[in-house]
Amino acid sequence: MLRSNSRPRLRLAAAGLVLCGGLAAATPALAANAAPAARLAPASSSANTSTFVVGDTDAVDTLNPFNGFTGQDYEVYGLIYDNLMDYGQLDYTGTPRLATSWSHSKDGLTWTYHIRHGVKWSDGVPLTAADVAYTFQRNIKPNSIELADNEAYVGEITSAVATGKYTVVMKVRHYTPVMNRLIVPILPKHIWEHVSDKHLSSFANDNPVGSGPFTVSSFSSNQSITLKANPHYWGGKPGISTLVFQRFDNQTAMKEALLNGSIDFAEGLTPALWQSLKGQQGVTTINAPSGNFDELAFNNGAATVSGTPIGNGNPALTDVNVRHAISYAINTPEIVKKVWLGTATPGTSVIPPIYTQFHYTPPASATYHYDPAKAEAILTADGWKMGPNGIRQKNGKKLTLRFAVRNQSPEAVQEAPYIEGWLKAVGIGVTPTSMSDSQLTADIGNGQYDMFIWGWGVEPNPDFQMSVFTCGQRSTGTSPSYTPGWSDSFYCNPAYDKLYHQQQGLDGAARAAVIKKMEQMLYTDDPYSVLYYWNDTQAYRSDLFTGFAPQPDKSNGLYLYQEVSWWSYRCIRPAGSSPSLTDHNIGCQHELGAVTKAAAAGVNGGLIGGIAAAVVVLAAGAWLLARRRRTATADERE
Repeated sequence: MLRSNSRPRLRLAAAGLVLCGGLAAATPALAANAAPAARLAPASSSANTSTFVVGDTDAVDTLNPFNGFTGQDYEVYGLIYDNLMDYGQLDYTGTPRLATSWSHSKDGLTWTYHIRHGVKWSDGVPLTAADVAYTFQRNIKPNSIELADNEAYVGEITSAVATGKYTVVMKVRHYTPVMNRLIVPILPKHIWEHVSDKHLSSFANDNPVGSGPFTVSSFSSNQSITLKANPHYWGGKPGISTLVFQRFDNQTAMKEALLNGSIDFAEGLTPALWQSLKGQQGVTTINAPSGNFDELAFNNGAATVSGTPIGNGNPALTDVNVRHAISYAINTPEIVKKVWLGTATPGTSVIPPIYTQFHYTPPASATYHYDPAKAEAILTADGWKMGPNGIRQKNGKKLTLRFAVRNQSPEAVQEAPYIEGWLKAVGIGVTPTSMSDSQLTADIGNGQYDMFIWGWGVEPNPDFQMSVFTCGQRSTGTSPSYTPGWSDSFYCNPAYDKLYHQQQGLDGAARAAVIKKMEQMLYTDDPYSVLYYWNDTQAYRSDLFTGFAPQPDKSNGLYLYQEVSWWSYRCIRPAGSSPSLTDHNIGCQHELGAVTKAAAAGVNGGLIGGIAAAVVVLAAGAWLLARRRRTATADERE
């Protein structure tokens, strides 16, 4: 549910149209270009190799999980706090974390969760069902920051009650498979009950108390954060003792820091920099498909408040034929080749193919492809005749569109001239304007745009992404004062809304069929053109570290920033070391270089993979793929 900036990932803040990119990008850079002092490459037995440093162009903005919006914020929250579940490493199926098992009543309206025994908060206080119930009760308060932040997960929950020391019962309005994958940070009641709603937004939480595998050692907002391994973590001590996230403004500086050993992992490199690292001694490059896509968005012009249109979008874009012509005029494979250097694939629907259960692939005969002659024919048939200077006209009005170009995205800057040229070639005038993410965010919310390129980071659960196109996401309130929703196209189709509500009560294949029908509707209506799915281009010092647990594909999956999963951090260890027995208590049986499955099974009965088999789901039901982040990624909408 993250808005993607094409590089640093951000998660959408839930209140209003924070198309999650502009705010982070608008934050003044601190000493981001100053990399940590170079470390000499130590022997694998050296204690220095237990410090793992991640470089990124994004940074942690706040340690308050209700105020965070960057992808980096949520990367850290998942290490400080536990959720009830994880997304399975290999297939995104629900996997126990704090909840060891759960079940629901026959009607699907009552859910019972069994909480892990013996877990302690980082301050030594025992974690119980009371903490879990408190967390969810706080998250479901109507019209609250908490609800806005986690509504995709808790929106159907009406109550959460601790019925025993380790048992929580939740009630829901309607059956929803989201209850099988509640990726919500569990908070310590004894800390947060003293933070009132009034003071929630100003609560810094600089010394967070959590139950996760790491604790905070030091934090410099928007620059760096250092985490220490929690030696008492219920899932086993992580394989590294210290974890550092270091922000860089300059990706070239980040690349050099990787080469000189100042950092051990580089996240979201530009395609050119990533290509330049291939073959470098001691460095392994990763080109992993992710849940991200970029789109050319159109102002569909359907949004009004009290009958008054919002914004000043060009009325031509309310005509689906004009949108179709644009989609046929764009040579996406050329963008993938020239701009992304092969680290992306042409796009179709709004759920990326990494989520195989939900991805819709249109038939070849109906797929938009580069065909300028067809684009011209569509426009001519629609009454747009070629006018002076090669710009089409209709009813005395020229077909000239404003094109917002995000100057904080290197890829968008490179793509803009291509798109401008292709559209002008079929008779569509283009007026490009360079602007910051924050300015574009404001313009989108006010409907003051025609076209722009941005993207989304889609979570395994497609609910949020599909909700973006519902009529209710256009705006709320009354004119002249209103609150923008998540919609960035102002698309509205009551038939689509009906399908959206239908899928919320389904699971498995039945839900997937409805999701794909919704994607087909969007593809036909063309509220915006999905350009490509871009990979997360990562690189790491393979001479110093091993033990990553890629997701979802062990041979070509994400090593870190795994779309709201955190498998690798619990498994990374110095190169040359062997997996410890405790590694396999925390789900590392699929890590690189893991011991055999048979050997891992002999450790003890606490394997996360083994516990998964104990999950009881009484209704029809296969797990379905789920979730929210990388926000959209690399600057998820930002």
